[in-house]
Amino acid sequence: MHDENPIRTTFIFHPPLEDALAWNLNLDRLARSLEQSFPDASTKNEGDLGPRPAATLSFEIQIAEGVWLEGLATTPFEGMGSVMVTGASAAEAAVFAAWLRDCFAPSPELVEFSSELAMNSGDESVWHLPESGSLADVTGVLQHHLDVADQL
Repeated sequence: MHDENPIRTTFIFHPPLEDALAWNLNLDRLARSLEQSFPDASTKNEGDLGPRPAATLSFEIQIAEGVWLEGLATTPFEGMGSVMVTGASAAEAAVFAAWLRDCFAPSPELVEFSSELAMNSGDESVWHLPESGSLADVTGVLQHHLDVADQL
């Protein structure tokens, strides 16, 4: 997590677009899961935010000594939503992504992602988190995504 000058962006994690309710995302359940898995986690219900009001949960989790991730989860409709981590390197986001895949999503094949970097470059493609594998494997996929987006 200490790469020299890593690309930092917002990563957006979501269920498959064709099955947007696959996670049955509930912000209270997400907050409890974060607090159980990351003992120093801070979560806050932000109420309805955004141009199209969506229930929002902000969170901050410690992923390594002195390394914190901030994020937002939104549910514009009951059970449907996404989770973002902001200003993260691939290695940092991978810690959260692996947790999301292994501990929160109902099944590991139900985690897709993109990034602000890709979307700002005009890339609207959806990437899939590996259904299994180590933290290094997840980091590799997120880093490859950033490398591709950075070349657009």
